Formats: sequence, C-alpha cells, structure tokens
Amino acid sequence: MEEVLLAERVGFDAFGSSEQHVALGTASVSAPEVLYPYLMALTSRLRFIHLVTLLPTRMNHALRVAERVATEDILSNGRVELGTGRGNTTLALRAFEVDPSENKAQWREGIELIRSAFLNDVFSYVGEHYKVPPRSLVPKPLQGPYPPISAAAGSPSSVETAASMGIGAIMGGLYLGFDLVENMVKLYDDTLAATNHPYPITPRKMVAVAGGMHCAETTAQARLEAKPLFEMAKLSTDAYERLSKLSKDYAYMGAVKDIDFNDEEYMFERSQGFMVGDPEHCMEHVQRYADMVVEALVLRVDSLPHDQLMRSIELFGKYVIPRFKHPRNVVRSADDILAEIRAARPAHEEALRQFSDTHNLAQKETVR
Repeated sequence: MEEVLLAERVGFDAFGSSEQHVALGTASVSAPEVLYPYLMALTSRLRFIHLVTLLPTRMNHALRVAERVATEDILSNGRVELGTGRGNTTLALRAFEVDPSENKAQWREGIELIRSAFLNDVFSYVGEHYKVPPRSLVPKPLQGPYPPISAAAGSPSSVETAASMGIGAIMGGLYLGFDLVENMVKLYDDTLAATNHPYPITPRKMVAVAGGMHCAETTAQARLEAKPLFEMAKLSTDAYERLSKLSKDYAYMGAVKDIDFNDEEYMFERSQGFMVGDPEHCMEHVQRYADMVVEALVLRVDSLPHDQLMRSIELFGKYVIPRFKHPRNVVRSADDILAEIRAARPAHEEALRQFSDTHNLAQKETVR
C-alpha cells in the first residue's frame, strides 16, 4: 500500500498487479479486483491496470470480468484499464483444470464478449466457448466507448493478434534482447494500420520490463541490491519452458532455455528484462524505448526489501519520470548549471567587446 501511494505522489501514471494463483512462495495477489477498489479510494490520479486478468473460462467468465471492470471504472472515476492474458504457469492452469491448447481461443472469445457487453446496451454472443443470450450489462463503465483493453504479448504472433483486434499490446522480450522488442513494436504498428476494425480500437504500445526496475544512488549499489531479482527471473522462465512443451501456442517460450542468468552484464544491460542503475543510467534505458516510440513502460517493482523499493520508486519518480514527462520542468543540479555558466562566459565577453567597439564607432561617426 505504501509503495503504491508513494508512486502516485512522485509521478507514476499507473499501478498494476498480475493475477497469480496458487503461486506458493512468490506472488501474493490472486484477486486484484478486490485489492484495487481499496487503493482507488486512497488515490486521486493513479490509474489501475489489470496486468493481467486471466481469461480461460474456468478462471474468469468474461461476463463477470466485464461486470467487475465496469464497477471499478465507476468507483475510480474512470481510472481502470483491462490487461488480459491466458495464463503463464502450469501451477495455475492445472489447478483450474485449464487445457493449454484451448485457452488462447477462450481468451479471444472473452475479449469479443467483453467488448460487446461494454459497447452494446443489449448484447449477445455465440461462439465455441461462450453462448450468451441477449442481455444488458449492469452496471456500465464510465469511460467511453469502454475502458482501454490490452493483451499480454510475448511473441510476434501474439502482437499481431492484439493489433489485428485493435487492442493494446503489453510486449515482453523473454530476456532475449532489445532487438526482439523493437521488431514487435514495428510489427504492432504495421498490423494495426493494415487491419479493419469493427470495434472501437484502444491501441497502446506498452513494453514490460519483466525482470525488474531498481534505481539506487549509484549503479553499483543498484546492481548489488537487484541480484535477488535473478532468482525470480529464473523461476518464471522455468515455468515458461515447461509450458512450451504442453502446447504449440506456448512453443515460443522454449527460447528461454538458452539464457545464461549468470551473465550479469548481459542480464542487466542487454537482455531487456531489467532496468537497474542510478537515475542517469535508468534514463538511458528509458530513452531506448522512447526511441522505439513506445507509449508506456510496465516496470516490475517487487521482490526486494520494502525500504529498497520505496527508495527506488522515489528516485525514479524524482529524477527519471520528469525527464520524459515534463522535460522543460526538470530541475537541474546547481553544479551543472554553474559549469555551463562558466563555459558560456568567454562568448558573452566577446559579444560585449564587439558591441562596445561597434557602439563607440557609431558615436564617433555621430560626432563627425
């Protein structure tokens, strides 16, 4: 709670939590739809993004998701967004008896049903997994035409699907580097432009820094403190490798088996999975995404001691966010400004000399 409230104070735009089930010893938020309304009442500006709501039918019926998001939208005065996915751990999928070969189709039908419920006062849906007779959604969301919708997209195929549906994409590179993410961003733009969209679109290019963001006073300190994040990354990628063997829809996740998590230089600087360093170093990482014309960064901030996370949030908010959100309002250090003042003095003195010489010459001409 303290971390979220601090994030709003220092300038973050949004907070989100994944929906993780039976994740013993790791993630503790299994019901974001219960957590968010509590925080909505304590905040005034921060947006809340579900990162992500799982749409296999045995986990969340899409019509229930529409009802919950509409309620949250009203309670937050239009500050909720719906990120969606199909599940990325065998722990959760097996616990809910979800077939990995069917959940992608269930996710897609779920998106269509949710949008129809939001958009049409009387809606119905007939598909392979949902058959909903004519009904009217109660309550209806505040945002129009409906709250922004996006999808977790870890592969080029998923990016194409999200863009073709006219929803946002939360892109991640599976620790395989910046080039992969840059290619997915371009693919999203190209696919979105080439597709006809029957529904109102909510396009948004978001990139997830899935391993973690950690900002400290020095890069060396940040790296030292962030080392425990490698264990979380290993745990998540181990789940990806298992999933890759269960269904062709998850086959792309098998690429993580070749990652060397002991190569700190690669992991911190080139994997795309981390943003770790002092504020200046974090700015360099953010600039790479700005150059790709990414609209939002999803920064994982967890799995470290609370005091370290609070300091990281404050440093990032104080120094990094203003550089990109309000570049004209960035407060620069006095030492930097004084150095520029001293460097500019010779040119100013030369301009004064030239002005004085010209002015004196003009006076002499007037006297003559």
